Amino acid sequence: MPRRSVGILAAATALAASVVVATPASAEIDHRTCPKGAFCVYSGLYESGKLLLATQGNWNGTIYNVLSTFNNGYRDPGADHVELGYEASGISHSICIHYPPGSGQYEHNWNYITVKSVRWRGEC
Repeated sequence: MPRRSVGILAAATALAASVVVATPASAEIDHRTCPKGAFCVYSGLYESGKLLLATQGNWNGTIYNVLSTFNNGYRDPGADHVELGYEASGISHSICIHYPPGSGQYEHNWNYITVKSVRWRGEC
């Protein structure tokens, strides 16, 4: 087989292998720093920087300068979404954060919010 054909065949095989091993959309998220079943708060964008909180239960407190959050919960009707209480520019807010990999958004990037509470619940 000519050298060029071998190269093309190798490239096609590598591409096919990467498609075969790709994770399906319905698979669970294997997060590198947020334990399964936890809601995590980070000092950096895209779950980087310091892990500031990893909680599997309800939580109250104050965490300043948060840049990202991640809900690594799992399907558990009545307890798989997180209602996050936070402050931004001195104004209190709350948002419902879905568990992965469902239809809702489970990871967020923020602009230096202050996290005040985490409440596990069903659909918010």
